[in-house]
Amino acid sequence: MRALCHELGEPQDTLRTVHVAGTDGKTSTVRIIASLLDALGVACGETTSPHLEDVTERIRIGGRAVPRAALLGYLPGLEAAIERAEADVGERITFFESITGMALRVFADRAVDAAVVEAGIGGTGDASNVVHADVRVLTRVGLDHAELGATLSEVATEKAGIVEPGGTLIVGAQTAEAWRAIERVIADRGATLLRAGHDFGVLTRRPAPGGQAVGLRGLRGSSVRGRLPLPGAHQAANAAVALAAVQCFLGTTDLDPARLRAGLAAVRVPGRIEVTRRDGTPPVVLDGAHDRLAVRALTTTLRESLRPRTATVVLGLSGGRDPRPLLEELAVLEPRFVVTRSASPTAMPAQELAGQVRRWGAQATVAEEPADALEAAAAMTPPGGLVVVTGSLHLVGDARRALGTAALRPPATVAGARDGR
Repeated sequence: MRALCHELGEPQDTLRTVHVAGTDGKTSTVRIIASLLDALGVACGETTSPHLEDVTERIRIGGRAVPRAALLGYLPGLEAAIERAEADVGERITFFESITGMALRVFADRAVDAAVVEAGIGGTGDASNVVHADVRVLTRVGLDHAELGATLSEVATEKAGIVEPGGTLIVGAQTAEAWRAIERVIADRGATLLRAGHDFGVLTRRPAPGGQAVGLRGLRGSSVRGRLPLPGAHQAANAAVALAAVQCFLGTTDLDPARLRAGLAAVRVPGRIEVTRRDGTPPVVLDGAHDRLAVRALTTTLRESLRPRTATVVLGLSGGRDPRPLLEELAVLEPRFVVTRSASPTAMPAQELAGQVRRWGAQATVAEEPADALEAAAAMTPPGGLVVVTGSLHLVGDARRALGTAALRPPATVAGARDGR
């Protein structure tokens, strides 16, 4: 990655950056940080992964995807840089490395005031860690990719390793095991630790149609109240992390409350408890949760905010994942299952996943295509129920395409639900 950035003209050296790593909540936190900065008049670029429907989602400026035509203009130079970097290091440049390098070059060329960069699966060794960040952020750490470690301590050490000597790491809520590992990294680096629940946090939250009303405690006793159009306690916690990151980045807590409220209200994070519906069909909740903690946040939020009478889960996983933790968390919804696979080449075959669901003790209907799975789920969901698409962001992207989300609308209410009141 360093070789690629060298061939691209070292774009990371010209950028002021917020670097966000973690297991769950990275994309949401990046989106909230960027929305707050944009509302405060800070020209902001953001890069997230993976994309749901189109690769242009990964590179955004001012809250909008950089147009495809503009990104295509970078390809000849990017391809030449890749060839030179591969020749230099004797290794193939990956897609993630390529798109991250392109994002940094685009942000440098557009002279953004801030670049908010989401890490991939790692931390210390992640391709995104070439940036020289003003602020580093660590969202909740969980066991996810086996190559990062077999214990929370190992994973937390890898992800917290993004902090530079003498730097600042803003950390969301963690388990005790993860905290111990993070504190060791902080001590080794001589860095400053700002932690959720101590230096900042959530003061109040009240579920409301289309999201929630939140009161956030920022750094040094500051606070802001506003509407966050993302449901769930976990998103309120992400917003508190984002506020602290913005304050730390700007070096002040004296920020216009009206602009902060506008930034919170403008946040959009597709595929994260995204509720849509078509006329005559049950509401569909799209959420890319793919580990235990993320699915727990999903089910808790559904029961709190939508309170469905019943749920049908359209489930698809990446290959090699154990579905049991997800099934255990989904059990509180007493769901029916429709099992499918995304178009991703790494997706688990539907029949294989169905076999695992049945061995766990649940019934599973198989639909090989996500569009067919959605139709089957809608047909078997009675009034007052929800269809929940989860297990993979790739599946959520396929479902959004099948639903034609541009023509969809969020439901004002869910039949049989009380909308959190």
